[in-house]
Amino acid sequence: MEKASISKMSNKTLTNMLNNSIELLVEDFIKIVLSDFSSAKKIISVALKQKQAEKIRNRYEENGLHIPPFMISSITSICNLKCKGCYDRLKTHSCSPELSEEEWSGIFLQARDLGISFILIAGGEPLAKDKVIKECMKFPEIIFPIFTNGMLINEEWAGFFSSCRNIIPVVSIEGDKNQTDNRRGEGVFERISLSLDLLKKRNIFYGISITVTSDNFDSVLDEGYIRSYIDRGCKAFFFIEYVPFDASTKNLVINSAQSDELDSRLKGLRKRYKGLFIAFPGDEKEFGGCLAAGRGFIHINSRGAVEPCPFAPYSDVSLKNLTLKEALSSSLLNEIRSLHGLLQEHKGGCTLFENKDIVESHLKNTTYK
Repeated sequence: MEKASISKMSNKTLTNMLNNSIELLVEDFIKIVLSDFSSAKKIISVALKQKQAEKIRNRYEENGLHIPPFMISSITSICNLKCKGCYDRLKTHSCSPELSEEEWSGIFLQARDLGISFILIAGGEPLAKDKVIKECMKFPEIIFPIFTNGMLINEEWAGFFSSCRNIIPVVSIEGDKNQTDNRRGEGVFERISLSLDLLKKRNIFYGISITVTSDNFDSVLDEGYIRSYIDRGCKAFFFIEYVPFDASTKNLVINSAQSDELDSRLKGLRKRYKGLFIAFPGDEKEFGGCLAAGRGFIHINSRGAVEPCPFAPYSDVSLKNLTLKEALSSSLLNEIRSLHGLLQEHKGGCTLFENKDIVESHLKNTTYK
């Protein structure tokens, strides 16, 4: 069988697997919110729209274009905190201006028309770009988890999230008070605790995002810790394995045994508690490895460059002069996807980052930035 046919069959299989996983995720989403009768109708409406997005992706797949169901949009590099080891702060950003709210709105429109179901909003601190966040209101077909440090959440933002149920705040936390303040700054834990109280008061579907390290591994996976946040109204838990952009912090990366244990513990939590428990990149394993570069998701940086992943800041195209559909077929993304077989064996964590020497050696003779 020709290579192109194998690739097409592989993409079709992957698409079916991703579609099935999204259906299960949406089912869990609906079950969790049914207890909130005041917003259940809105949230169920958002969830049911994902079937239409799936049909759109399937149509493109039949015509030879694989559409990832997820997109990560880092809408700004501006942040009000200086967290230790922040991967975005350690990147070298171009001098070009960040995309405007009109430009982001245009990208979200293209994403909707391609059948992208989830757009994860990141930064910097995304709530610093309030005009961009408010553009998300125009796209009720898309679910927008917003990864925020939580410092800017106030009564006004809580009211906004209450009225726009497809926009889901996900607050970053590092564990207990000492662990959080040590990485994010003195007083941060207390301030974001107030933000979580506001979200619970409004009965808003919200989540927390935890960077899992060798230091906090046991404490953030402790059932008592998880229960304490469920009691505070948290409905979704994102466990992000630490990626060491700063070489001096490699000791914080969890090892392969811990990565396997993370998978096992999350399976147990899913059985025992009413909540969403998601590991990244750990959950990629069931899809045959790394989902970056358009296999399952792509990343758009604050200047409009299309990148394989937030942890792999390479780009050869910009949405300032190409459509999103055109960008998905970029030479760089195709090249990264062609390396998939080489990148399957790794110790856990981000495959592209761990194997960046392999990736960069394949790209060294190109103009990729």
